[in-house]
Amino acid sequence: MADESAFGDHVQVAETAQVYEAELIALRLRSEGIEAYVVDQTFHQEPLSNVRNFAVVRVLVPRARAEDARRVLAQGQPLPEDGESSGGGETH
Repeated sequence: MADESAFGDHVQVAETAQVYEAELIALRLRSEGIEAYVVDQTFHQEPLSNVRNFAVVRVLVPRARAEDARRVLAQGQPLPEDGESSGGGETH
């Protein structure tokens, strides 16, 4: 689980090494009405792009919604059997 890192009125609920992963997490939270921000703190210099200390992308939410965000992320979301999104964000 992500640590309790605080960023002003926001807290970290997830940490990844890739921006796209953090964006997907943020999109999931936003789909549940939770404001989410991606903070890319990656140090970009080859060949160290995937070294954890240099590749840090954080997902932040307002402190008041942190528990809701963690609950949403813990639940996960099933993928459609046909591999295609229904387009409406609905779970069948």
